[in-house]
Amino acid sequence: MSSSRTGAAGLLTPALTMTGAIALALALATVPAAGASAHDALESSAPAAGESISTDPGTVSLTYSDTLMAIGETTDGFAVQVTDAEGMHYESGCVAIADSSVTTPIALGDAGGYTVTWQVVSSDGHPTSGQYEFDYSPATLDGAHDGLTDPAVCGEPWAGEPDGAPVDEPSTAASPAPVDEAGSAATPTPAAETSDSDSAAASAVDADLSAAALPGWAVVLIVLAGLGVLAAIVVLVLRRMRAGGDDRR
Repeated sequence: MSSSRTGAAGLLTPALTMTGAIALALALATVPAAGASAHDALESSAPAAGESISTDPGTVSLTYSDTLMAIGETTDGFAVQVTDAEGMHYESGCVAIADSSVTTPIALGDAGGYTVTWQVVSSDGHPTSGQYEFDYSPATLDGAHDGLTDPAVCGEPWAGEPDGAPVDEPSTAASPAPVDEAGSAATPTPAAETSDSDSAAASAVDADLSAAALPGWAVVLIVLAGLGVLAAIVVLVLRRMRAGGDDRR
């Protein structure tokens, strides 16, 4: 009888051991699940999931169940994208983190459904992500923005303003020359300067000539001297003619 009990006990021991191993495996399997459930959950959003809006809110704001883990000023591990049915992007690429909230600027395009896809770093240090949809039905499409085919990069041009909007460079073109009444550009005329210098030179020459002019009495003396010389020549000729006549006699 004792041998039969001993045999039964021997059979139960492996069975109990197997049961304990299974229980331990189940316990270990539930640990990751418990850790995953500890990630911060999205509690609210604006626009809300499934909401239909008629005006562009300009931002998407997401609020979670606990304070998000952001290290200093960096936003690594955080992203919020807003896409339409064709996959075009309408977010700025920049995210602002404040406690349990994340906000990003957006600039919507045409009417239709939009999908918000997000990723944040939970308070436990693990990244978590998700998405939801909302509908956009504006009264007019005036001012609708064009989306980007690729996700926007913070600080670079995107669908909206002012974040990353291109800035017009100031014109560096040379100023046009002044225009006179006739419509032609007014430019200096070297010829005019040459004329002025020529006139000045002529005036100087006239002044020199005026200064060199002889007074009237000097002119009279010169004329008288000339007449005297002429008279002397005549007298000399007459004397020679007389001297020649005397010799012939």
